[in-house]
Amino acid sequence: MKCNSCGKKIPSILNAEIKFCPFCGARLFEDGRYYIVEITCSGQREGEESMMLVFVDEKQLYEVMPGESVKFALTAGYHTLKFRQKVRSKSINLLFSSDYMISAYYNSLSGLIETNIIKSRGSGGGYTKKEIDKKILTMPVMVSDDGQKSFDVMLGDDNPEYEFRVSSGFKEGILRLYSERAEFEQDNQLKKEIIHYNNIVAVKKKMGAIDLQCEGNVHIVYSIPKDIYNEVMLFLNNKIGEVRGRV
Repeated sequence: MKCNSCGKKIPSILNAEIKFCPFCGARLFEDGRYYIVEITCSGQREGEESMMLVFVDEKQLYEVMPGESVKFALTAGYHTLKFRQKVRSKSINLLFSSDYMISAYYNSLSGLIETNIIKSRGSGGGYTKKEIDKKILTMPVMVSDDGQKSFDVMLGDDNPEYEFRVSSGFKEGILRLYSERAEFEQDNQLKKEIIHYNNIVAVKKKMGAIDLQCEGNVHIVYSIPKDIYNEVMLFLNNKIGEVRGRV
């Protein structure tokens, strides 16, 4: 996040709280004003798998198909937009002191969701609540007061997104990958081995297996079926980056 006046980057640990630039003292936004963001989903893919999900502050959910757009208003200040398409996701934090136009699309070459963000010129004055009420805006498809976990339940994401047989050393069993954790259930054992993504530092390839490097230099290695190996690597890297705030 950068100050509109001096252009210096504002530390992310601060920007949810401050209203003035810590470097030049300029006011970052005006309370009580509203701004409009229009999000377009680019691409030519068809079917429900091509739908882009857009989460706003983990409390509102919009759906956008390729070639279509949604438009909504946000209060002045900092907001988080999260884009998701199947297992891929990306989060961005923006200071709303102007209108924005955002194009989001899945890049088949990089395997990532990419966004092109354009600030609308001449929109710094914003709108009053009365002016916003007269605008034609898109209604969210879901609203949650409890945040992302409620969305996970509503969208069915509390079930594992992947489930397959693996081996880990001399142990064999079922590995289930969820949105925030991995669970390994060894054959003929009741206890599950649970690894939360926020404890994983890195995921590395290791001769047909994945090496989950956890904090404290702990390595947990699972063999992965060849036909989904690359997809599982991509899923884990995206989810771990998202949970640890690196996306």
